[in-house]
Amino acid sequence: MKTKIFLAFIIVILAALLSNFIFEWLIIKDFDNYVSGVKEDQLYWILASVEGSYSNGRWDKKALSESIHWAIMLGINASVLDEKGREVITSKEVLNSLSGPMKHRMEDMLHIHETGNTYYDEYPLFIKGKRIGTLLSHPFQKKQIMEKEAIFKKRIKKFFIVSFLIAGAGSIIIALLFSQFLSKPIITMRKAAKKIAEGDFSIRIPVKSHDEVGRLSESFNMMADALHKEEKLREHLMSNIAHELRTPLTIMKAHAEAVEDGVIEDKTKGIETIKNEIDAMIKLVKGIEDITMAEASFLTKGEMTEINLREFILGLVNEIKPAFIEKGLDIKINAGNDIFVTTDIEKLERIIKNTISNSLKFTEKGGVHIDYGLHGKEYFIEIKDTGKGITENEISNIFNRFYRLDKSKEGGLGIGLSIVKELVNVMGGKIEVKSKPGTGTSFRIYFPVS
Repeated sequence: MKTKIFLAFIIVILAALLSNFIFEWLIIKDFDNYVSGVKEDQLYWILASVEGSYSNGRWDKKALSESIHWAIMLGINASVLDEKGREVITSKEVLNSLSGPMKHRMEDMLHIHETGNTYYDEYPLFIKGKRIGTLLSHPFQKKQIMEKEAIFKKRIKKFFIVSFLIAGAGSIIIALLFSQFLSKPIITMRKAAKKIAEGDFSIRIPVKSHDEVGRLSESFNMMADALHKEEKLREHLMSNIAHELRTPLTIMKAHAEAVEDGVIEDKTKGIETIKNEIDAMIKLVKGIEDITMAEASFLTKGEMTEINLREFILGLVNEIKPAFIEKGLDIKINAGNDIFVTTDIEKLERIIKNTISNSLKFTEKGGVHIDYGLHGKEYFIEIKDTGKGITENEISNIFNRFYRLDKSKEGGLGIGLSIVKELVNVMGGKIEVKSKPGTGTSFRIYFPVS
């Protein structure tokens, strides 16, 4: 990761270097084009001035001399030929007509004595579409201007080299720092993942930001919490299973040995006891299967469906009502209004059925009353029974797996309410329990309104 980030920065630096060279080439090219454009404009101005020196079929020598003089000042060595190719005036002729000091200064400035270029560019001269002659020109070797142009180009190159060295060195330093900074949380996460793989589920990553890395750290911690919880549940489950299996197996072994040794004379009774313990083990295995199926549903996102909450609860009540009638109990639902909610009906059905079944199990007279309604941005379902109630100390344990209020075998395996609690959490809800011994228990479950 660290190496990849550093290489990415290096690629960016190389791209910047390439763009630097391209930019330098474009600037120098634009500068050369600008210089060429200026010279071209100057030449067109001289052509216009020379053509203006011709009138009435003849050349105005004074005006023509001034035009050539301006050409010399602009660094152009010019000569004018008439339409028959005869020389009319030259730069040398104009220079010779100047005063001594001025001629000397012009020669020094233009380095006329060093001019070695004998090639002249030819430009035809026209008046009203009629050719009147030709302008011959080539530039003087103006060393000062040439040197200034060379210095300008040299400074541009130097500026780009220095700027690249500064930017490149800075980019490399930043690349090192950023690669270290960005890779550090990933390295920390890799070490934490290794710890979890080794079985240490207590490891957590400190969340120091709210960006993608921070959110990834939060997700990692959530995963670690889930794994830690699952590991604890597994250990607890195995411990409970071992405990639950130990008792019937011990009883079965003792009765089998007693029958074999003749301690129990009534073999039929001994076999009946063994069969009862086998039934208890089958019930335990069935409970474990229920837990496995429930856990599978915890991880599966069910289909969200809009339902009429009142009709949904009525349907469940009608299904479970025969069990209440058989026990001589009542089950009633509050005559409330229709409430439409969007929910996972499979999970909601299991929550309500398990809670009602738990109330039925611990209620001997009276019955169960079901209420529902809206509470702010949540809707609730309340299942209230007239059972024997739960002590305050026991309320905190009723959602633990295999915890039983009634330690007898008829009291169940103690998994129904644990499944309810975990399903409620999966659906983003919460459950409240209120109870007093001898008066009954109330389960109120809240879910967010989707």
